Amino acid sequence: MSKILIIANSSIVFGKELKNELECAGYSVFLLDFEHLTFLEGNVVNEKFSTSFSKFKNIPKLSMLIRMYFILKVIKSADYDIVNIHYNRWFYKMIMPFFKSHPARLVISTYGSDFYRASDKIRRQLRSIYEQADAVTFTNEVTKKEFVSYYEDFENKSHLCRFGLKTLDYIDKNRKVPKAEMQKKLAMATDKIIVTCGYNATSAQQHFKIVESIEKLDEATQQKCQFVFPLTYGNGNYKATVIERLKEVTFDFVVLEDFLYEDDNAYVKLASDVMINMLETDSFSGSMQEFLYANNVVITGSWLPYKTFDEAGVVYLKIENLSELDSKLVDALENLELLKEKTTYNADMIAKLSRWSENIESWIKVFKGALK
Repeated sequence: MSKILIIANSSIVFGKELKNELECAGYSVFLLDFEHLTFLEGNVVNEKFSTSFSKFKNIPKLSMLIRMYFILKVIKSADYDIVNIHYNRWFYKMIMPFFKSHPARLVISTYGSDFYRASDKIRRQLRSIYEQADAVTFTNEVTKKEFVSYYEDFENKSHLCRFGLKTLDYIDKNRKVPKAEMQKKLAMATDKIIVTCGYNATSAQQHFKIVESIEKLDEATQQKCQFVFPLTYGNGNYKATVIERLKEVTFDFVVLEDFLYEDDNAYVKLASDVMINMLETDSFSGSMQEFLYANNVVITGSWLPYKTFDEAGVVYLKIENLSELDSKLVDALENLELLKEKTTYNADMIAKLSRWSENIESWIKVFKGALK
């Protein structure tokens, strides 16, 4: 059976979950954490590379060169049949010569923002990586189409492979837990409408603009709600600036800082009523789907490529630009029960789109194709 190395940020669940699902299908799979270079074999964490890398991690510019050196060292340390890089970055160019002279196959899995937020200059630098890749995967058809429109010669190697969402299972497991019990565990109010703002600590979530929109609400509307800011992973400096900004507000809020696993991650979704997703760019938001699956009323931007949700009949609210957020939020709060009724069937549609059982075969097909 094929031996696969996944290189991904392990604070984002997709790489870990793909590893687990492939292992269940009989593959031998290893995970290298891009950020810290911890190495996961089965359930055993090896810190050999991360310990060596930690001495260089905080040296500007040099750290990325050293990171690539260690990543190449890991790739060379075993006879992997496939190396699957999650989230393409221009500096992977440094290790492309290895794949030209080695039988290991290369699969690049784009997350959306690595394509959408790349300038033309960066996209030109990424071209040589895509050229070397045996396959490129996308989580939705819109992003795949736009990618192929830009890189016309890569159409044959472009494939739709969605990530499953294990959190859906944890949401199902906890649906009967009293909402107040979950809210208390997360230090949330039990007598207010819970409005969750974004889902991580990155500037793409546009927290500052969300805060401005909340401040436009009248006092009575603000008092009906508690606003939750999940900053459990992402950029530490950015998180600190969001927390500083929240010290200035008069509305009721909670910041979630500790990384949330399994049941606790499901609790956040089930304890919430409304979710605001104002990403600058996205591909196929897993977190937003989890909130939809947990019967939240979701408000998101019409600029995001969620055609797949629309075609599936998923019910959610859209705004054209952020200046509309405060009025759309007022509408959602005033019609909350009616909207929640309309979102009842979202769970069935999200399950069809994003359970691992519905998606793992597409990954296996791509990996088998890359090895031909």
